[in-house]
Amino acid sequence: MTGQEVNYPKFVNCILIDRSSNDKQSHLPHVHEAELELFYVYAGEGEYMVDNRRYPIRAGDIVVCNAGVLHGEEPSLVRQIHSYSVAITNVQFEGLPPNCLIDSNTRPVVSCGQLAGHVGQLMQLLYMLSADMAHLNELCSSLACSVLLLAQALLRSRDRNAAIDEQEQPSVLAHRVRQYLDEHHNEQLTLREAAERLHISEYYLAHVFKQEFGIPPMQYVMKRRIGEAQELLMNTDLPIAEVADRLGYSSVCHFNAMFKKNVGLPPGKFRQSFHKEEE
Repeated sequence: MTGQEVNYPKFVNCILIDRSSNDKQSHLPHVHEAELELFYVYAGEGEYMVDNRRYPIRAGDIVVCNAGVLHGEEPSLVRQIHSYSVAITNVQFEGLPPNCLIDSNTRPVVSCGQLAGHVGQLMQLLYMLSADMAHLNELCSSLACSVLLLAQALLRSRDRNAAIDEQEQPSVLAHRVRQYLDEHHNEQLTLREAAERLHISEYYLAHVFKQEFGIPPMQYVMKRRIGEAQELLMNTDLPIAEVADRLGYSSVCHFNAMFKKNVGLPPGKFRQSFHKEEE
């Protein structure tokens, strides 16, 4: 023992997403800068998006969402899913950036197989205990570490027995387009401007992007904006007008209309609903 302090992973929260709360909890694409999220499918099946790729998910799957990686749900695709989302910070594995469990070439969805029932019980226990974080914070962190290490073991076991399907690798051009849209999604961006900056035609840009990611580029930008708006509404007290301005909307009315169209609630009611759920 050297007396040097050891920094262990720390539990942030555990959220239950079931059929009754799905409309409120479904979270469009967003990014956690300093948290690793493990999304566990307790029951049902659907799709989940990680780094602009849609993956089929079913009961017993764990979806790994590294810090800094875009991920989220499509409400229309996950209405029959009962799941738990565990957020952990202070995670560090050798050879990986902070709060990351996998590298960019690893498929983020792994099945728990015969362990699914036990993992589900562990997630239920973690969710129940997290209701008393004031007294059970250390216990929750220990359980979250167990889930984290189990996910790592499952990933290693899978990767020893099967190579990643090469068809899942995005094309270089589509990836470059997506990177540009991510960097400029909060600006008043047009398809023509993006095509000119990347020195390709509008038609070809739209074609390769939709072929790779299954969504038109400007629709992707819109969903990115809404996802970031959800983050700001849930985690800050910024006025709605400032949220709209930060995300490149020309007017609050336009922002309100687009937000309600995609989320089902106006921004103000969404913020109230989230805080009410927390209470």
